[in-house]
Amino acid sequence: MAVRARAADENVDFMSFLSESNRRRVLAKSTRIVYPPGTLLFGEGDPPRVILIEHGLVRIFRTVPDGRQATVAFLCAHELVGGSMVVSEPPWACAQTVVKSTVTDLDVETVRDIASTQIQVMTAVASQLAVLVRNAHRLVALRSLGNITQRLAYDLLERACQAQLEMGRLDAIVTQQELAASIGSSREVVSRALKGLRAAGIIKSAPGVVRIVDPVRLSDTVRAFLSPS
Repeated sequence: MAVRARAADENVDFMSFLSESNRRRVLAKSTRIVYPPGTLLFGEGDPPRVILIEHGLVRIFRTVPDGRQATVAFLCAHELVGGSMVVSEPPWACAQTVVKSTVTDLDVETVRDIASTQIQVMTAVASQLAVLVRNAHRLVALRSLGNITQRLAYDLLERACQAQLEMGRLDAIVTQQELAASIGSSREVVSRALKGLRAAGIIKSAPGVVRIVDPVRLSDTVRAFLSPS
């Protein structure tokens, strides 16, 4: 029952599922790395990586040949990136650091071997994957069912993260009218929502550009919609 209770929490702490001995096994041959913002941790078709986030924010996204991207998840401290690689081939997905992030790069083969014999480790991996699936479904729903601030936060993060990979800055190059059309609202409503985000110190804006000052708080706005009611 304790496992089910923890799995119901959308912010699943991967290591909290494991005994001390299994933690030591999972961390064997691991490497602790600090990445600057905007680092592409892996791209589609790259060799498998399983990464435990210590501090920071990581975006998981998909791409299509014409360069368009779609965010699948925003992951933060204690969550696992690349959990599916423990049980299958690398998925066609990418991961980037949105802010400076400290991670533990786990040895993939070590984790696979342990998971094949330790049900506790496999349960921890499965719980992470279940959360990713639920959150991916809710991100789709957010686009139409989220409130204005949540839909705007997602849209700004999506645009800014793409720009970060190209220019190294979290700048959403977009007008208020374009934002309004994207989230299905009016320019006036978007203007008020942007004003609220500016007042909170989350963004700065100028004509045609919105700079994300605090991406973690902006992602918290998105994750609020993903949390169970």
